[in-house]
Amino acid sequence: MKKALSLIVVLTLVFAMSIPALAERTLTWNEVNGETYGATVAAHAFAEKLEEISGGALKIELYTNGTLGSESESMQGIQMGTLDIFRGNASSLPNYGATVIGATGLPYVFKDMAQFQDVAVSPLGDELLQSVADANCGYIALGWLVEGPRSLFITPSVYEKLGSPESFSFDMMNGLKIRVPETDLMVNTMKALNASATPIAYAELYTSLQSGVVDGAENGVTSYMDNSFNEVAPYFITDAHTFGCGVILVSSDTWNSLSEEEQGWMKEAALTAREVCYEYNQNQEQACFDSFEEKGIKRLEVTDIEKWQEACAPLYGQQSEEVQNIIARIQSGDY
Repeated sequence: MKKALSLIVVLTLVFAMSIPALAERTLTWNEVNGETYGATVAAHAFAEKLEEISGGALKIELYTNGTLGSESESMQGIQMGTLDIFRGNASSLPNYGATVIGATGLPYVFKDMAQFQDVAVSPLGDELLQSVADANCGYIALGWLVEGPRSLFITPSVYEKLGSPESFSFDMMNGLKIRVPETDLMVNTMKALNASATPIAYAELYTSLQSGVVDGAENGVTSYMDNSFNEVAPYFITDAHTFGCGVILVSSDTWNSLSEEEQGWMKEAALTAREVCYEYNQNQEQACFDSFEEKGIKRLEVTDIEKWQEACAPLYGQQSEEVQNIIARIQSGDY
């Protein structure tokens, strides 16, 4: 009996040793914002889910605060295959060859964050993600990271120059030097609003506001607070000209090196990240607005938003027929 048991133990050990160990692989993810930013929270959720469903075979090494480079450096790194994953913006992708998904970043396409989420979970949302791979420009768009709207904020000197208004109107935009990301879309949006678009690196924005190099800038309210821009530009204008349509971008080289099963794990993790990001950003945005009075921030509501929308409408006509059709589908609710 003992000999039989010993033989079973030996055979079991031999069989276990003959099974190849599951190879582990770690993918590198760069995020330009810090730990409290919605996309960073979502990246952590992605990493946890991926490790869980892959049994540790696939892991994410996440770098925050732009440790591995700026947005433009990261976008280039993805294309070249030197970076695995980056949370990019849909509005930036046309600059890198994926034009169709840029429709979501055009001004005044979405009414609110809830509509953006509705599109993200719809067949149209999937079509837009697929359009990035179809563009064959080095990216795979794995999923959406739904963020709130981007709005304007201005410095005290500009506010006083405008007569210390209780609300904000379209005519007040005339000639304002507004910092924008280095994308054609955002530059053209500010030009359409009669502002002087001023591309400046994100890392230089605080000092540029402080020194008067620019009169104001635009961003989501959570980034506005996280980066302490309220200290130098405490007047927040809720024009919601565009939404931060975040996209999880994977290098095509990395994606093609994964097995079909591994790609499936990645897609599942992206769905988890999307839901975590949406819920987190909803809560964070409300918390930011609730803190305005305590932090001495004045919220300026826009009284004539129709004029802003009309001024930006010609930007739609400059797009391809395909992009114009996508805009029409979003605005009509045909997702």
